[in-house]
Amino acid sequence: MKKTFLAILLLAAATPWGGAVETASGKLSTVIGEDAVSVTELSLTGTMDARDFKYISDSMPQLSVLDISGVTIEEYSDREPLFANFTYYPAGELPKYSLMGKPLTSVSLPSTLTSIGEAAFAGCAELTEISLPSTVATIGNYAFSSASKLADVKGGEGVRTIGDYAFSRDAALTTVASLPQVETIGGHAFSGCSQMADFTFAPSLRTIGESAFAGSGLTSADMSGCTSLSVVGAWAFADNGSLREVNMPATVTSLGEGAFFYSSALQQVALPEGLVKINEYTFMGGKAVATVTLPEGLKEIGDYAFSDWTTVREIIIPSTVEYIGDRAMRNWNSLAELTSNAVTPPSLGDNVWENVDYEKVNLTVPAAGEMAYRLAEQWQDFFKSSSAKPLAAESLRVAVDGDVVTITSGEEISTVQLFDMSGILLQSAAPHSQQFSLTLSGYSGRAYVVRCVSGGNEKIIKISRQ
Repeated sequence: MKKTFLAILLLAAATPWGGAVETASGKLSTVIGEDAVSVTELSLTGTMDARDFKYISDSMPQLSVLDISGVTIEEYSDREPLFANFTYYPAGELPKYSLMGKPLTSVSLPSTLTSIGEAAFAGCAELTEISLPSTVATIGNYAFSSASKLADVKGGEGVRTIGDYAFSRDAALTTVASLPQVETIGGHAFSGCSQMADFTFAPSLRTIGESAFAGSGLTSADMSGCTSLSVVGAWAFADNGSLREVNMPATVTSLGEGAFFYSSALQQVALPEGLVKINEYTFMGGKAVATVTLPEGLKEIGDYAFSDWTTVREIIIPSTVEYIGDRAMRNWNSLAELTSNAVTPPSLGDNVWENVDYEKVNLTVPAAGEMAYRLAEQWQDFFKSSSAKPLAAESLRVAVDGDVVTITSGEEISTVQLFDMSGILLQSAAPHSQQFSLTLSGYSGRAYVVRCVSGGNEKIIKISRQ
């Protein structure tokens, strides 16, 4: 009888582990013993700490199914690091790097888990789905990065922070459950998730990090309910070839550099009312956008911000815009209507409308600022291309004698206007005669601009006080 029992025990020891095993923190190696190398399925109850996860990481190369739903993870620290350079492992956290690269196909996590540590499941290439307990508040940096078959993320009702690169390069990821309490989406968190077409942006969201959704498969990004969101990070949605629609809340005041860079399928962009600055390259390459409305309050449009929007036919620049950067509207080949509501022409960087056919664009500006636009670099090119016939030089004479300016024309003069060099209108008259005089007395400047309309044609002349 004794020999028979011993034989059964030896047979069991040579078989991969199955069934629930009770353990205590730091004791798993004693419980499993030398059989670890053959374990493919493991179900544990009791308590564990980082030492037990180190044992699993180092000693169970065939482990594919891990059920630790009945486990409580306890705190552990030591002078010598167990994973990477980390020496402290808090209670409730799946230890950093603990299951990295394991051939896991199924994992059941503890109901008391509060955090998934950095790179805990990184490179788990066979894992297809994960269910996050409602107690999890933090998904660490690189937590599921390069889990190439991970397609479905369930649960996560309590998640507040998604770390940098948390799901980056998860090419099979299609579904992420609604995360109703998430506040921070870290840099590159979902970058390269090319099959992820939908994502729910929770009202609690405060931060979208750099390149958070770059190269993803999103078809829309509705952030309109995220009333605590103020900044969309640099390159956050860059290179999204499927992204067609974007909506943002009024609380967003800044769009990071390249935030929607070459999201070439964009058709509709609703910019937030609180937007103050559009940074460099923000919407460069939005080739499918036909119209865009810039909000009042916007002050600056950065270099290349809207470059290569080849289908836009019209745009209205708000009265608050002060600066438009280098080549910001380059290659707007379809532009037909350009309206600037700013009385003072916005300052311009280099070649703002490079490769735009000025002759095909109708520029509309406030009457009070028209002369300023006519005098301003690049803006004046829209007027130079006008089909209006200028007055011949020999048909109009302007003489300055002290403070008196005398205009003489071969035809009736219908309009005379005097501007300072910033384009501010100082005087306006309708002489309806062939000669008219105005005075510069009362003005301190030396140089001025006179605009004359005679016989339906006009002449703009710069004059200097004698």
